[in-house]
Amino acid sequence: MADSAPPANEVPDVPILRALGDRRSIRYFDDSREVERWKIETMLQAARFASCQGNINCTEAIVVRRDECEHWEDLEECVSGFNVQIINQASHLILWLTNINAWYGRAVDGIGSLSLSGATTKYHGWNYEFSMTQTIPRLMSFPPERTEMLLRFESGQAVANAMAAGTGLGVGNILIAFGRKPGGVEKAFGLPLNYKFTWGHAVGYPLEDAAAGGQRPRLRFEKLFHDNALGTPYVCQPSTEAMLREKGLIQEQAPTEGRFEEIVGIADRHGRDAGMLYFPAAEIRRLMADEDWDFGPRIRAKAEEVLATEELPEYPQEMKDTFMKLMNERGIDATKFLPKD
Repeated sequence: MADSAPPANEVPDVPILRALGDRRSIRYFDDSREVERWKIETMLQAARFASCQGNINCTEAIVVRRDECEHWEDLEECVSGFNVQIINQASHLILWLTNINAWYGRAVDGIGSLSLSGATTKYHGWNYEFSMTQTIPRLMSFPPERTEMLLRFESGQAVANAMAAGTGLGVGNILIAFGRKPGGVEKAFGLPLNYKFTWGHAVGYPLEDAAAGGQRPRLRFEKLFHDNALGTPYVCQPSTEAMLREKGLIQEQAPTEGRFEEIVGIADRHGRDAGMLYFPAAEIRRLMADEDWDFGPRIRAKAEEVLATEELPEYPQEMKDTFMKLMNERGIDATKFLPKD
């Protein structure tokens, strides 16, 4: 494995819009290949330069190599069962951390460094006395839960930078939840209380095609973004969408031709179940009829095929109970997710 980076002219320049469009959650890694150290370093450098309030730098990470980490079995116990296979095939696992104490212990230095960089000036009302008697004390007085929320958002920005950089270098990424054993990561690595484990990030070379069957469907643009007021759709111009398709940010929607055969082939090669996860027929029909979703013709055709050929499950009572509980406790209208008896 090459630890040293190659000359810059040998590293392909992938445009940022293309890298963002190419990003997928890779779930099938080639366990025979290890990601080069310089690529991991590049991803971490991209994270380091992500936007952060006051230049305080609260996001940190532990880089774990599968075959060298003494806590690997502990990590396996922390992830959901359907993620164990993923991390065991990945080359590295990056554990992203938010250092809450940095907010309190580094604010003066962070803002001071911005001043020396020419970022904070009197033009916007900055001055030393006001900063030290008003601005920084106010930041330090935020409720802990507010501070943690802000800083975890920053960690998310850093992770997004790292994933985009990795995608541009041909590296596969997926974020892994570690909710099966809360506190397990913190305990395994002996993290002080001020370090909050935010997310796990599996990294490796894709065993599947890097396109992973096509770009995942999302809610429609105008259902997510609002123009001057909540509920007023912010509509994307056709010319913008056409340009972004040409630039590679918007790509061919899943499932592309041969995707399911690819999944079956990988499963057979590893002696694992090649079956797919399917929902009850009424749920598939409801989802396809939901106008909030931007579903293309391929996924609609797949839905029709599944409805016609698969033996589909019944809607479980446990799910009904879960949605009813949400409706009662949080006032969330979940009626559309409940089967019509």
